[in-house]
Amino acid sequence: MASVYDVKLVLDKHDHKKKTAKVTVTYKVRLSCVERKMKCLRFKETIGLWGDDPSVDDWLYNFSTRYFYTEEDGTVTRSRTATLADDILDEDPGVWFINPTDEVYAKVCVTPLLPSKSCRNSNVIKHKF
Repeated sequence: MASVYDVKLVLDKHDHKKKTAKVTVTYKVRLSCVERKMKCLRFKETIGLWGDDPSVDDWLYNFSTRYFYTEEDGTVTRSRTATLADDILDEDPGVWFINPTDEVYAKVCVTPLLPSKSCRNSNVIKHKF
């Protein structure tokens, strides 16, 4: 099974006037020896941004779903960038005199898309058995 590692979320730029933030998520995937040998194996990538809270983490944003193929050396390096409104990343909204610090992290999941099954029905035979 593929293993996701070295996941990093970087705040590239925060524009206080436009109230937008540019963030980049990078990560690597280490493929199993079986996955390396499967030609044309594709993976579905899902990346979400979450607000880190003491009780239940808040979902903030999902990058659009993407797909990628395996690499022969067994390691895949991926990167995604998005410019988001401050309102999306403001996971700890404050009141007018308190502006708490927001804690945001990226969650990366990859799912192998195995060859799909193929089924067909035969002809119908009619007989009194």
